[in-house]
Amino acid sequence: MSTDAARAATNLVSFRLESGAYIARLADFHRGLYRGSSPEVPASFGDSSFDGTFNLDEKPSLITYFQVLQNQTVDAHTLRTYRANHLDTDDAFDPLFLHEVVFGGVTSSESFLSPDAAKLLADWHTLKITYQPHWNLSSGPYYIQNGLPHSVWKIYEDQQLAFVQAIWPTGGGDDESFSQVDAPGNGYRGHGIAVPARSYSRSFLLQNSSDAPEHVGIKGARIAVKDNFNIKGLRTSLGNRAFYETYLPQEGTADVVSRLITLGAHIIGKAHLSSFAMMEHPTQSVDYQAPFNPRGDGYQITGGSSGGSAAAIAAYDWVDLAICSDTTGSARIPALQTGIFGFRPSTGSISGSGLNKAWPAMDTPAWFGRDLGLFPEMFKAISLNEDCDEAPADFPLKILYATDFMPQDKPDQVIEMRNFINDLAISAGGICQEISIADDWKSSSPVDEKDLRQFLYYTTRHGWFYSAYHSFDNFREEYERTHGHGPFVTEVVRWYWSIGKAIAPEQHSEIMTRFEIFKDWFLKRYMSSPSHTDVMALHIDTVTARYRDQYPGNNNPEVPGLRATYLSAILQAPELAIPISQVEYDSRITGRKEQLPMVVSLLGAPGTDLQLLQLTLKGLENSGRPTKVKTGKTAF
Repeated sequence: MSTDAARAATNLVSFRLESGAYIARLADFHRGLYRGSSPEVPASFGDSSFDGTFNLDEKPSLITYFQVLQNQTVDAHTLRTYRANHLDTDDAFDPLFLHEVVFGGVTSSESFLSPDAAKLLADWHTLKITYQPHWNLSSGPYYIQNGLPHSVWKIYEDQQLAFVQAIWPTGGGDDESFSQVDAPGNGYRGHGIAVPARSYSRSFLLQNSSDAPEHVGIKGARIAVKDNFNIKGLRTSLGNRAFYETYLPQEGTADVVSRLITLGAHIIGKAHLSSFAMMEHPTQSVDYQAPFNPRGDGYQITGGSSGGSAAAIAAYDWVDLAICSDTTGSARIPALQTGIFGFRPSTGSISGSGLNKAWPAMDTPAWFGRDLGLFPEMFKAISLNEDCDEAPADFPLKILYATDFMPQDKPDQVIEMRNFINDLAISAGGICQEISIADDWKSSSPVDEKDLRQFLYYTTRHGWFYSAYHSFDNFREEYERTHGHGPFVTEVVRWYWSIGKAIAPEQHSEIMTRFEIFKDWFLKRYMSSPSHTDVMALHIDTVTARYRDQYPGNNNPEVPGLRATYLSAILQAPELAIPISQVEYDSRITGRKEQLPMVVSLLGAPGTDLQLLQLTLKGLENSGRPTKVKTGKTAF
């Protein structure tokens, strides 16, 4: 075990075991896992508040700490259960930490170590057992430097370039203030991602209790946050260097991130995004290199704008969830490309405060994960509806399959979709029905224009491009006032902004009015059944190879009319992206056949978020379909 002597005099210590690289930071004896970046050693050092047991000349050591109750009996079953459930499943834990065991909160006379527990510790090669009655730490592995306990954080390389900042809490009593981690990364970027020991979030005291903490799946979860959410103490980049340099570190944290911190989640890094949350190909990502997609041959695009968040989930089992945003597909398209679950909630169901929005009327926080089982709990944890405990009573499921977005040249993908929705319907005792939104509009439109494509022709130009330009008026003005010229932006953003600048406010207002007309018609026609739970199955896009080195041209094709990814945004409705299978393709990178994930989505009525998540989870389980995906080359 080697230490970094240069850091030994501070609260940070780096060391390496065979299991990996670590940073240890001085623990707070009475609050939690860490102190501030440069804490002072307390004046009372060595007095009764520290049990008078420290020796500044001690060599560094590794310990496993157990916080126990007075008069608690610690037996072999309790130790064995905690190790099996929490230590051995903790990637930051190494058996070397068991060479010394510390029981905290008690003296040796206030806690009874049973003979079978003592024998078990001997079997675990524990050489020393001590007691620290005045410590109050989270149970788990620690590093002892100069007699002081330091929480341990394992360092991972960000090989996929998913992150633009590696971060951790500043400490000192402010759980919402963060700073960047000073840890070596890899040859591409200079940072490593520090993650705390998972066992810190799993109480040793609960081993003999039936009481489980609320939101147990969120507590201790390691979460990446897209870099268009503000976090106190950090600058926000929006994927653009000029934006990053223009604004000082934030003085507040986005509501959704703050809520997760309060529930015990660990925010470990800020994830890459396409600049200004617009669709940007990797060859156009100039300021910050685009992340790599682990699926298939490793050279497929991640999609945008939340590509970094998606890459982290698809590649790293040490990341549990990733907060992103969704405007017109920023969560669902990367979910499609990387083969993970992605959820766009009903607009307004989760606070957007602290999110830098590109289209305020459409933007919402969203998230990615590999385990759909966490999604209902995640929604309940961050929903603005405090009474969001259970979904409404079940009704027979009716799945509407919109043929408008079928991939016309991929009949195998249509078959996969039909098999999926049939399985779901059968498992829920429901029915499937194919519909055409365009045809139904033609026969029942409330306006004179019966061609839906014409009615919503300027959705992108008058809606998205107008807002994408004007949402950053203040930024452009401030940058030009400071520098005497406009900021550098990528060619995609220049293209968006040049079109958006030419759109009149009246044109934007007109398309927004048309959205309201369409929304009212759609919900009444498809999602107002008193006897069914209505959901719509959608192809997010065609599954096909999209290489990261294949330059798309100097302007993106403008697709007029209604696109699949605009539907939930216009309706302000929840939409869940679901990996259902894999599609084989001939890779020009590896010269062999590889697998691409096939991801489709289910859309529910506004406000039915929890119901949509629960019925999908139940349907997948009942039909024998996976509710989890793997990291790496393939999702299944």
